[in-house]
Amino acid sequence: MRIALVPLLFGATSVASTLYAASYAGTVTTLSLSQSRGHYELETIAQSSDCGVNPSWLMLDREHRVLYCLDEAVDYTNGTLTSLAIGANGTLTRIVQRETMAGPVMSQFYSAPGLPNRKFFAVAHYEGSAVTSYSLDPITGVFNRSQTFTYTLAQPGPNAERQDAPHSHGVIVDPTGQFVLVPDLGADLVRIFYVNPATGLLEPQAPLVAAPGSGPRHGVFWTPKEAAVGQHETMFYLVSELSNGLTGYRVSYPNGTISFSEFYTTNSYGGAVAPNASKVAEISLSPQNNRIVLSNRGDNTFGTNNDSMAVFGCADATGNVATNITFNGLYPAYGSYPRQFEMSAENEMIAEALQESDAVVVTGWNGKTGKPGPLLARKSLVGQVVAVVWDS
Repeated sequence: MRIALVPLLFGATSVASTLYAASYAGTVTTLSLSQSRGHYELETIAQSSDCGVNPSWLMLDREHRVLYCLDEAVDYTNGTLTSLAIGANGTLTRIVQRETMAGPVMSQFYSAPGLPNRKFFAVAHYEGSAVTSYSLDPITGVFNRSQTFTYTLAQPGPNAERQDAPHSHGVIVDPTGQFVLVPDLGADLVRIFYVNPATGLLEPQAPLVAAPGSGPRHGVFWTPKEAAVGQHETMFYLVSELSNGLTGYRVSYPNGTISFSEFYTTNSYGGAVAPNASKVAEISLSPQNNRIVLSNRGDNTFGTNNDSMAVFGCADATGNVATNITFNGLYPAYGSYPRQFEMSAENEMIAEALQESDAVVVTGWNGKTGKPGPLLARKSLVGQVVAVVWDS
């Protein structure tokens, strides 16, 4: 879909960016975003079905031109993980595929100082009630499983329908690279692992306990944008699906451990009553490091099948000094169920995966005002679109 813009604002120079989108229909699509004389357009340039039946998450190793894809394989006994080589024309060719625990939904890379030629990644398994870790050769894209942690509940949580079992949902690496966090929606915990610097193996630590029935989903760390400023404050912001919650924690590192002190809590509507059936999904920091951006699913705030993005201020204009959290407002998602989104610092844009609209949209981002901009482009795909990442 082509969107016309005001040429005075966006100029007449052509630009091109590449994105990758995962659909539950079994495809990973390479998209090109082009702009010419006030018009943006998203076009399909390649598509792969090598990931599996229900691709759910994408990780890009831009340096080595490898895309890693999680296949949630809904209703299957096992999921799969696949590495895909990115060709010059955007084609995706399978390197290796491994069977894994059921329901992989999110993963993140991490590293170990003692093994500089290796990379690692951790995977959250929603349906499998598990966390797995993998060691990989970044040059070849070949990886193997290192560890599996499985969990059980003695009894269901307060939300018995959704908290019938542990449900690992996210993976976050702390700013020091020493700890990996995994929010568990079913257990109301954020599981914490120490990264062994010599081996890259994960070592379980005491978890962060969330509010009963809140359902932790995803999180993000904040540190000053410029370390030279001298501020060393670290914050952790957690979104919880079942309560639509946003919780802020001050982070410290006593004696080589990691510790959290809650200092802020609200919901993804800034304290207003959340619409029925709405569910917060993704969280990100703005490229300027001074806004927290959330996506809300199923709220229809801007009309039928037009959900919302929420923005909170968290730092000064420099991005170096943390401030009191302020709710800055809701903005249209331009579709239904923005399950995941990614902000591009290079382009000052947001790419959204609209699950129930079966589409990818790209909107502007105004770094000066800290607000999402207009709809720039939209591309309908086959099946529910659940993840999108920028390449360039």
